[in-house]
Parts: sequence; C-alpha cells; structure tokens
Amino acid sequence: MYIGEYLFWLSSAIKTATRKKLKMGYFSGDMNLSEVTKDYTKESVSHNPRPIGPYYAYNDRYLEIRGGMFENFRGIITWISLAIFFVSFSCCNAGLQIALQLYKDGGVNIVSGIFAIIFLSIIFLLSSYLFIRYFRYIYRLELFTLRHIRVRFNRVTRQVYVQRPKYCGGIAVFKWEHIMPSNFGETGSDMGGTNLVNVFSFHPYKTGFPVAQSVGVGKNTYNPQDYKDEWEFIRRYMEDGPQNLPKPRLSTHLPMPFHGVEGHISPMIHLAKNNPSVIMILMLIPVFLILLPFYTMGYFISECLCWQPRWPKVIRQAGKPGKPLPKETTLSDYPPEVQKAILDSSQEWGVIDDETGELIDYGQFKRPKKKASRKRKTKATKQAEKPIKENSEN
Repeated sequence: MYIGEYLFWLSSAIKTATRKKLKMGYFSGDMNLSEVTKDYTKESVSHNPRPIGPYYAYNDRYLEIRGGMFENFRGIITWISLAIFFVSFSCCNAGLQIALQLYKDGGVNIVSGIFAIIFLSIIFLLSSYLFIRYFRYIYRLELFTLRHIRVRFNRVTRQVYVQRPKYCGGIAVFKWEHIMPSNFGETGSDMGGTNLVNVFSFHPYKTGFPVAQSVGVGKNTYNPQDYKDEWEFIRRYMEDGPQNLPKPRLSTHLPMPFHGVEGHISPMIHLAKNNPSVIMILMLIPVFLILLPFYTMGYFISECLCWQPRWPKVIRQAGKPGKPLPKETTLSDYPPEVQKAILDSSQEWGVIDDETGELIDYGQFKRPKKKASRKRKTKATKQAEKPIKENSEN
C-alpha cells in the first residue's frame, strides 16, 4: 500500500489551484540548523546492528531493502477494488447470459430480455468508466503498480536509490551523507508503540531539492530499539563494509501467500500482550480466524496483480569499474507544472537559527518571508532563565 508515499508526494507536488480548491494550507516543517547540518552517518546509535529486513540483495557493492510505510495494511484496497470490479463483471456476465438465452429461445420474453440487457449494459459502462477514470487513483495504490518499493544503498558510489511509482515521486537518487533518521535522535522522537517502519528523510537544506523527501524501510515494529539496530546495521555497512556484520536472509521478489501474515499478526500479538484479559482474547479469536485470512489473501492477490521492474541501467551498474555515477535527483527531472507546485511547497521547509530563532534563507530558492513557526530560545535567554529557576527552587 503506497498511501503514505502518495499523500506525502501529493502534499509537496499539488498544484496551487488544486490546493486552494481543496482548502489545503501549508504545514510547517521547520527544523533547527543544528539538526539539518549534522552528519548522522558518523554517529553510532546501537551496539547490536541487526538486519531485520526484508532484504532483497546484499553484497560488497550494495544492499537492498523493502520500502513502503503501510505494507501491513496491504490488501484492504485490493478487496474494495475487486468488489467494485465485481459489479461490472456481474452486469457483463448477466447481460451475456440473457442475450444467449434470447438467442436460444427465440421470441420468448424478448421485450423484457432486451430491456434487461440495456439496463445491465448501462450499469456496466457507467461502473467501468468510473472505475477506470476515477477509482484508478485508489486501486493503483495496491494493484497494477510496483509490487514493492525498494531502497538500495550503494556503498561504492555512496548513494541511496529509491524506487517508487511515478505518482509517488518516481525513482530518486540521494547522497548517503544527506540521510537523516526520523524515528529517533535529534530529528525525531521515541516512536515505540506506534507500529511504524524505519523512516529516513532527505532535507532540502542538504539535497538542494525544494522539499524534503522521505522513505520508510523494513518491517513495522513496536520496539523503538529495532529502529536503531537496523539503522546501525545499514550505517556500518555503508561506512565500514559487510565485514563483521550478520548476513541478512534474502527474501524473494515473487508473490508468496505468507508475506502478508506477519504484518497482520504482529499487531494482534502486541495487543494480546498488553491486554492479557479473557475479553480481549475472545475478541481476537474471530479476528484471527476470519480477518487474518481475509487480509492475507488480499495481500497475496495484490502481489500477484503487480510487477517488480528492474532498476535503470545506470543504477544497476553503479559502483562497477568505469561505469558512470547516477545523477542526483533535481527539480529539473520533473514536468514544468510539477516543478512549479514543488517550488510553491518549498516554503514549508524552513531552517531556524539556533541562536536567534529566526528563519534562515539558505540560498537555494526564493522563499517567502515569514516568522518562525515555533519560538526558539537563544543561549542568552536560557542563561537568563537559569538563575530564575534556581531561585524558585530554593
């Protein structure tokens, strides 16, 4: 399910006229200068690097891990889409059956038969048009699209490659040094208990791209230490190489019936552990017996109706001797109307000076003047407040 990636990209690339029509405002993603200038690739955050995965490739040149922020909900949109498609299919099938019956029986009930065929044809054409014209923006989040988002970390080129559908931003290339973990550390908070994947961001202050881009990797987890352990595994691989690191078990790109089980069963186990009551167990029994197979089958159908494309040749060969370095993603890689929309959204990504609390014009784009979205205390203010606090405590 690519709803997270789609909404994030939509908020960055939506046209100004559409934004006004939907009455969408601009949010504030302001960050401190110290947060965006820090090189997070040099700091160790865990003594237990672990490849939680799932990983698709792992060698001396690159590792590749599954992306996607809401993979554990995959299958819901699939069943909704198939239910809507079933309406069109049923009308078409019923119309053909009636036409065949009229052909065999001759003039028996010919008027009512023709009326039924016309009625079913109208429903079929109308539902098919709505399904193809409008609902495709929904079902493409799980059907007839990329089977999985993939993220490749190339330690030779020191780049990060993100493979996404075009409506989620397309393929993107970033420098390894520009990556920022978002679930912990200075750029984020303790995300334990939220059942999210490990999220990494690329801020415009570093990349030069007008807006920030984010990507989630790996499995959902309730344990905040899992974020740090997997990030440490990726960090050490990129900085030191695969030596002295545990080798991950590689997963297949092909659809498998059991792929959707873990993503749906983990929340149930977590809920049962935190609420070990008889009532909760009784509530989970029908979920386990009915909804779990339902979601799992939807996940499998979604995988079967998607495809996994190859990386572009320049990325497949990146890091090999004599091969060119893939170009980093820039604003010019997108159509003019998308460029304009992205530039309009650049005002959301302000950088605040730690000392003055004022927004910094970091020179990449013409940014509208505005005040900082949140007040920042300068060092002088903190020092002035310290004696007051000490006196109040005494």
